[in-house]
Amino acid sequence: MSCEELVVSYIPHGILTAFQNDYPYIQELIEYKRDGTLLYLKSQGAIAFYDGNFGLDVKSDVKDWQEFIEFSRNYTRKFVQDGLQKYQNDEKDVDDKKKKFKILDMGILGPAIETISNTINQEYLDKFPKWPTSGTQEGYIELNVKNFQETSKLRIYWLSRGTIFVKDTRYSSPRNGCNYRAEFSGKPEFQLSYFDLDKIRQCNEMAQKNMKQMKVLIDKLEEKYLEQSLTKLLSNIDL
Repeated sequence: MSCEELVVSYIPHGILTAFQNDYPYIQELIEYKRDGTLLYLKSQGAIAFYDGNFGLDVKSDVKDWQEFIEFSRNYTRKFVQDGLQKYQNDEKDVDDKKKKFKILDMGILGPAIETISNTINQEYLDKFPKWPTSGTQEGYIELNVKNFQETSKLRIYWLSRGTIFVKDTRYSSPRNGCNYRAEFSGKPEFQLSYFDLDKIRQCNEMAQKNMKQMKVLIDKLEEKYLEQSLTKLLSNIDL
């Protein structure tokens, strides 16, 4: 899914209320034309969207459960960070890539990553509270978590969901000092909506001063988007 498709299809929980309360002139534009307004905010670097799936494939020989928890937490942190970094590098329509996803450096996603990792671990533990008495045990767990985080300059909404395969093995004899093997794999989805509050405030002030001109601009942006979408659709039809 492209960024433009995300802008017009994925509105995170609470965003419209936030605009209504804090940015009334942006809210007026959203009520006028939602899609065009979000496209405008994106073009100004005020908002950004990310939607991706991350391949999980964690396998570790461990001495005990606590050792595996630490291993899986570090792995989860890495797959989220790597995915966002790849998106930042692949995004072609952003002039200042580092500024767009400065959250990578600020560490604001730390709580999100910990929540995702802890949820996987807890669901895993609920599924299999004990190691198998012998051989293996396997099954599936569901990941479905979301939240938002905020600083004085940023507001971030995120969610992660998907099905994850889990498997435990008890070795008949220790291997390299380890009695167990724990595994989980899958491709959970990770969605992120990023809001630069300084830029949103600037856009709100501009709308306050020039509402008529802003609506003309938003008309043009939405018209251009619809034309591009129609062209893309027709190009995929064999007439």
